[in-house]
Amino acid sequence: MQNEQHHAPVDRSGERGTALVLAILFTTIVVGITVTGTLILRSHRTKTKTSFVTHGQSMQFAKSGLIEALSWLRKQTAQPVLAIQPQLNPAATPPLLETLDPAVGIVREFEITNSIWGRYEVWRQWEGDPDPTRLAWRRQMQCVDISALRGDLTAGSVWRLRSFGYVYRRVDPNVPFDQLPNQVLAQELAEVEARRLALQPPGQAALCARTASTVSIQTRGRVLGGSTAAGLYHLTSTGTPSVSGSGATLTGTPNRSAAVSYDHSYQAVFGVALEELDAMADFVVTNPADFPSPVPIDTVVVAHTPMTFSAARPLRGTGIVVVVGNTVVGQGSNSNFSGLLYVQGNLTLREPCEIQGAVVATGTVTVQGNLDFATIQYDDAILQHLRRELGTYRLSSSIARPLAVDR
Repeated sequence: MQNEQHHAPVDRSGERGTALVLAILFTTIVVGITVTGTLILRSHRTKTKTSFVTHGQSMQFAKSGLIEALSWLRKQTAQPVLAIQPQLNPAATPPLLETLDPAVGIVREFEITNSIWGRYEVWRQWEGDPDPTRLAWRRQMQCVDISALRGDLTAGSVWRLRSFGYVYRRVDPNVPFDQLPNQVLAQELAEVEARRLALQPPGQAALCARTASTVSIQTRGRVLGGSTAAGLYHLTSTGTPSVSGSGATLTGTPNRSAAVSYDHSYQAVFGVALEELDAMADFVVTNPADFPSPVPIDTVVVAHTPMTFSAARPLRGTGIVVVVGNTVVGQGSNSNFSGLLYVQGNLTLREPCEIQGAVVATGTVTVQGNLDFATIQYDDAILQHLRRELGTYRLSSSIARPLAVDR
């Protein structure tokens, strides 16, 4: 019989509480990770918010300055504008409150929240500035007439506008915004070009077409210049337009006017290249289905596609329409348009259709009615109206963010 071996009981009293210690340690680690994650997330949110305030908002203020500068240019009675000189005269009737600081230029300030304020500055040219430090800064940041750099243009035709946007903490309103105890939190610079849109057809006529022999006015087609303008304006020695059929009419004072020099380029008619005209247009379409009908009042529409106007999409409204491609105003469209129609290509007008203002076409032109009339009628009042409303300054480039220097 084997002897059974007996083991003495092990004393584990020294291990009591180990599980509790491990549980506490594990809990501490988990809580620490959670708290750390929360702090990192909170820090990230604070950083994002601060970044928005210091950069996003300051850029928005800078853009606001550009828009006000453009508005100021448009409001001036003397055009083109040769100098940016906003006025501040609260005692005038009505008060002149175009800026907070006429020595700088166009200046505005806005409260964002509590002690945080926004500000924008559009610096004007002033070589007589008695402060040499401010003059040095002004020469870097001022708005500049760059008409000479953009070609043989009239002074004041093209302006490069610059605007500084600031976000700052206002502690003492009696101290300049960029001096202690006030604190600039962020600053951004934005710039854009603004230029006047010209509206000058090759000649004063209902229809301008370079080659007279490519113009055909058929049955119940009418081209009416009236008492102050020709019916057709064209280059000399380019033949004779075809006027045939019952009711076909070409009238004016004279009915035809020819010139030894004829320029129907975008630069000559609008004062800008096509790319710049795109930037200045209210609508730029590449799909005929996107063409606005009617054309909103006093707008510029550029279509980079051949266009066919029909009863479902007639040519109506008031403004400037430029079509890069052949254009057909179809039979039964009931089109009625007031303004300038410029067609880079061939143009066909069928009845019933009436265009008041002027038409410029670079290719062949056919004006033909049947039971009703297809009419082009010169209207100087409409063209003058468009010159006033659309010939003012318009943005001709996208807003850029040039490299700025700290103030």
